[in-house]
Amino acid sequence: MSSQEFELTLQADPVYAFGIILSIISDALHYELPSLRKTTINLIPGMFSPVSAVAEGEADMGLTTPPVCVTLAYRGLGPFKKKMKNLRAIGSFPHDDRLMWAVTEDSGINSIEEMKDKPGRLVLRSAEHPVRLVVEKILEAYGTSLNDLKRCGWQIIEESHTLKIPVFVTKGKADAVIDEARKTPPWIQLTESRSMKFLPVREDVLQKMEDQYGYRKAILSKGMLRGIEKDVPCIDFSEWLMFVRDDMPDDFAYLIARIFDERKGQFEAYFRNIPLERSDLVYPIDMKKVWRNVGDIPLHPGAERYYREHGYM
Repeated sequence: MSSQEFELTLQADPVYAFGIILSIISDALHYELPSLRKTTINLIPGMFSPVSAVAEGEADMGLTTPPVCVTLAYRGLGPFKKKMKNLRAIGSFPHDDRLMWAVTEDSGINSIEEMKDKPGRLVLRSAEHPVRLVVEKILEAYGTSLNDLKRCGWQIIEESHTLKIPVFVTKGKADAVIDEARKTPPWIQLTESRSMKFLPVREDVLQKMEDQYGYRKAILSKGMLRGIEKDVPCIDFSEWLMFVRDDMPDDFAYLIARIFDERKGQFEAYFRNIPLERSDLVYPIDMKKVWRNVGDIPLHPGAERYYREHGYM
């Protein structure tokens, strides 16, 4: 690796876990590389923004969730107007999440199709978030849209912060909520204080989301939250993807993969005081799985070499 001095920029959404991860990686890189003069960590709201920043050379490494954010960029879909074929994966931190489409029990709604006939108040993400994009695409596959729901009498409430969204329903200010982050306290408090019904996404719609956009199918399993009384087909929102560009030197990507492996106990330490069923990070980290769900973009050759040399692939 070159001894010439250089700087790095890392970018992610200001989720607390992402700040922890990037700080640990930065510390390890400075320990390993005396020539690394400065690391800037940009925590900027948005899961799509680090993808664009890395692809366009404004950042050297990013974190995002779910990995489909890079799938969309790689294919030039959704908010990405051109194909960003220079994106490469390092690996994904294990994170077990789902997109949840929930309505209050007293709304009388039993399916997504029924929403147009039983208007209420829906809270969901603002337009720049991947949740909003997939909600719009799902509704489109059902032959409707948020604007159609508005015309049917629905009030659409937009909120950008994860922890504030379920609170609208908890406090009686909304009748339906669509979001991820199932393990966060606001979702737990919502389901323990209100009787909620979780709506399934039709199989043909799930298949279309996977085929056209790369959103993975998943199951909101019975008992994951109070009110989930049977398995509910849904969209997967698992994993925190760490990614770079294809022009990153192989030895450098290899080093990041090694840090991921050797510092995994340090990453886990921030979450081990939280019961596993409530922890955003799934621990222990299994290095034989971190390269699997990486958003359908190629692994960086340097990271792949590390995984193969250590028997993880």
